[in-house]
Amino acid sequence: MDIVYLDQENVENYAEYLTRDEAENIGRIFHHGLVVINDNDEPVAAMIWKIRNFQTDEDNESQIIFLKIDDEEATELLFENYESSIMDDEVVKSTFSLPAMTSAREKAALSDRGFTVELMEDDIIRSRLSEAASLPLFKKIKPGENIHTINDLSNKDFNAGIRRFVLAGFHGLCEDLAYLSKSYFDNDVSCYVEGDDGQINGILLFHKMPSGSLYINIMAYIGNDFARYLPQMIEKSLNCAMDSYSPDTEILIDRHNYSALALAEKLFPSGFGIPVYVGERAE
Repeated sequence: MDIVYLDQENVENYAEYLTRDEAENIGRIFHHGLVVINDNDEPVAAMIWKIRNFQTDEDNESQIIFLKIDDEEATELLFENYESSIMDDEVVKSTFSLPAMTSAREKAALSDRGFTVELMEDDIIRSRLSEAASLPLFKKIKPGENIHTINDLSNKDFNAGIRRFVLAGFHGLCEDLAYLSKSYFDNDVSCYVEGDDGQINGILLFHKMPSGSLYINIMAYIGNDFARYLPQMIEKSLNCAMDSYSPDTEILIDRHNYSALALAEKLFPSGFGIPVYVGERAE
């Protein structure tokens, strides 16, 4: 068996094994991946992780976002190279979250290597676009004239706006937000709030995944009017999405903080995350 370090040049060779949604992360800064191949050059195990807190004063952490083991003999080689890589990034803790229904072998491998393992509800919940757009809450809201899709922004103005949010401590789910281009986000659905001074005060950015789902990457507002403008941005984005996507399109939101949790309760009042195994290990 042999190990392959994933990069933009070779990831396409393993995209189907990884799934397209996971494979597209390879090439993004702070994201890393490994594939173990057998003697026939076929993938038999893989892992993708991202480094968190790299640009802050907090200790670096590794978040394992994908793990697949089809051959137990590949496990040791996979984890040896993972541990070597995170050592170079001065990681002090590794965490993971994996779907419980399909991760029995992966759960055992993590437990054998010192990870805690718990069964919990996933932070990510899903809803169909038509369900979210039809909620009575949003039918009462009319987006202000200062709320636009990011299609209206030049690349220069978009980057300036993102820089402002990153400096203010906002990055949502994207540790690499400052490095992502405008084209990474759905320009027809993502929106922003323009202040009286022309600055971007609020952003709601969606990414269209290869599977076709829309993922909310960040929703943030600089100032005291978050509660006022967030529902307006959501209504603007949902209306635009209904013009561009099938009503059955899946929307994903990660309840990673209080704002996301509050939004999830409004958008998906009956939504639940799938069962997942979660855990961590000190490095």
